[in-house]
Amino acid sequence: MTEEHHTRAALENQAFALMGRLHVTLRRQTGRVTDIEYMRIDPGYCRYLLKLASLSPNEDLQDIAAKLQDIFFGADGLFVRPEPRQPLLSRLSENTEAPPAPSSPTPAIPAASPAPATGPDDPVDRGYIGRLR
Repeated sequence: MTEEHHTRAALENQAFALMGRLHVTLRRQTGRVTDIEYMRIDPGYCRYLLKLASLSPNEDLQDIAAKLQDIFFGADGLFVRPEPRQPLLSRLSENTEAPPAPSSPTPAIPAASPAPATGPDDPVDRGYIGRLR
């Protein structure tokens, strides 16, 4: 892993710990339940919760909100900088393992048509594609 991956992982861990504290403190103070995972991926929801916490009279909530604001929206914040690219070798192995794309779209399966009588060597019987079993 590169240094950029390590730095991002450390920021995400720090953010997760702070979001947990924010969640517990908001729950105790206001009875409000928050979604930490959604806060981690949605900048709009994250800004809303940070604003809610910063307007609270609780100094601990204000401090947590300020730290999370810097982690998510600071100069090198998680929502500001792009995701680091995977190393070249792992991207190369992903491209070679991917199955080839179909050249034509798959035909639609006819609705509720009776299946024809098939024998043991019929390819449709072995794969049961296109009919219910």
